[in-house]
Amino acid sequence: MYTQVFGHDVQFAPIGLLEMYNSGGAVEELSCIRDAANCIIIKIKGRGCGRFGVYSNVRPKHCLVDMKEEEFSYNSEDGLLTIKLDGEGNSRDIEFVF
Repeated sequence: MYTQVFGHDVQFAPIGLLEMYNSGGAVEELSCIRDAANCIIIKIKGRGCGRFGVYSNVRPKHCLVDMKEEEFSYNSEDGLLTIKLDGEGNSRDIEFVF
């Protein structure tokens, strides 16, 4: 796992499915854009189901899975951000908006 810096202040690293031996195998793609409102949007193409984790030094404003806003948990002490991926092991589009 390696951390990338997005913008001036967002450090971010995908971990993948936390209960999976090869957790990083759940991360297929990672990209970042800055929208017209100057928000940083980090997009992950993920697969599988379970607790999906990333490291972030900043709490995101929103998290979306397949374009639907989802609840997430964020621990500011260690930067662990988790979201629950339910259902089948299909490919999903996960977005974190900072």
